[in-house]
Amino acid sequence: MGDEMTVSKDVVQAVDVAARERLLAAALELFNEKGYAGTSVREIVAAAGVSKPVLYYYFKNKEGIYLELMNETYATFQGVLSQLTATSGTSSERIVAFATSIFDAFVDNIAVVRLIYAIFFGPPQGAPFFSHEQYYDSMIQFIGGLVENGVAAGELRPVNVNDVTWAVISCMNTVMEEQLCNDPPRIDREGLVRILNLILDGVAER
Repeated sequence: MGDEMTVSKDVVQAVDVAARERLLAAALELFNEKGYAGTSVREIVAAAGVSKPVLYYYFKNKEGIYLELMNETYATFQGVLSQLTATSGTSSERIVAFATSIFDAFVDNIAVVRLIYAIFFGPPQGAPFFSHEQYYDSMIQFIGGLVENGVAAGELRPVNVNDVTWAVISCMNTVMEEQLCNDPPRIDREGLVRILNLILDGVAER
């Protein structure tokens, strides 16, 4: 049977509504501390203060809780994309608004981001497949669209759209990863805005 088990709703009737969140928080902390492969269901439920059937009810198994962490985090980033699609302003203003919103979401979810980096860039941990590239591809497409619109509207010079897109992405990556790798970070949100404005001023139509 392994770590999978079918559990009826009756088993968790007495469980408080915070049990699911405690399981997610406990799993995230353990995955970051011990790695995905090194963390057991027993350790997760012990840290969350619940029984195994409660985990099985909410997530089926360890793979399920990992995928829920990934899905919740990417849903947050996707929400930022959706919200900014309807945002008004010049292309430069919208690019800065997008970058700072992504930065804020990154910082707010930095523990999950740390796990994503460990899974994506580190040695194999046996974690179930999750398409992390989908978020990055969406970012590139969104920024590229804003740059292209800026050129078409005459706000930006007729520059290479891909070059400007990668300059913006590179700036975002550098500043966000600084929050992840250094304490205290050597550059912050305001620094991100200043560098982005330098990039965008350099390609603005005079």
